[in-house]
Amino acid sequence: MAERIEFRAHLQRGGIGLREMQRLLEAYAEHGDWGRVRELVRQENFLGKTSDYAISAVLKAFRRRFISDLGLPPVDLVAQMMVSKISQLAKVQTLLPYYLLSDPLIRHCYHELVLKRLNSERPTLTSAEVHEYLTVLGEKHGELARWSDYLRRRWARAFLTLLRHFGLMEPHPRTKLQKLWLLPEPFGFFYLWFWERNGSFWRVRQEELWVLLQLDEKRWEELLSEGQLRGWWVYQRSGDIVQFRPAYNDLEEWLRDGLA
Repeated sequence: MAERIEFRAHLQRGGIGLREMQRLLEAYAEHGDWGRVRELVRQENFLGKTSDYAISAVLKAFRRRFISDLGLPPVDLVAQMMVSKISQLAKVQTLLPYYLLSDPLIRHCYHELVLKRLNSERPTLTSAEVHEYLTVLGEKHGELARWSDYLRRRWARAFLTLLRHFGLMEPHPRTKLQKLWLLPEPFGFFYLWFWERNGSFWRVRQEELWVLLQLDEKRWEELLSEGQLRGWWVYQRSGDIVQFRPAYNDLEEWLRDGLA
């Protein structure tokens, strides 16, 4: 029997906090210890929060997104990615899967309300539509049915804000969804991680992550070719015959030398 998914209002409790997450990852890259980072946050309040409750909410959100095992590169490697010499957009794209996979409700709504609309003639999404969807979803999920109407409306607005922070929707007040154009650095980061796990080109290609990152076959081939041009790997393909060989021993070495 499939494990039942329980939807919770994590997006409201911990917020989006994209800048806060990056700041904590940068601190982790410096200190290499989550306990030490938490201690510094409370001692120095470098997140600029005005209450212990707000600090605790951000720390819990960080732990849920980056300390939990989501099947993605662990926190020490994400932290190194955040302090590498890549663009801010590449860093933000790297964080997106952690937000999606750490929160079942965000992930579900992203699948049903974003990915399924992107190929329509004019893909749009409003907070009213998200609110209505949460109400309908509550018919099958009792935990959502117990949400107040006020909480559903707040969560719906926060979901659209999340999309805008990741460049997946036009700025407020516009409601048009935007397709993700995945950059080489986040692609290399996740591709090399999955390659380390199983060493199979075709098994890597089947990872659900590429669906979440909106990676079609054309962009997939472009990014593999771009990685070869940058010296990250050797890639050749003729039909179903593929040669792929990383230029680095592991993802950590790629982060240190490949992005230098």
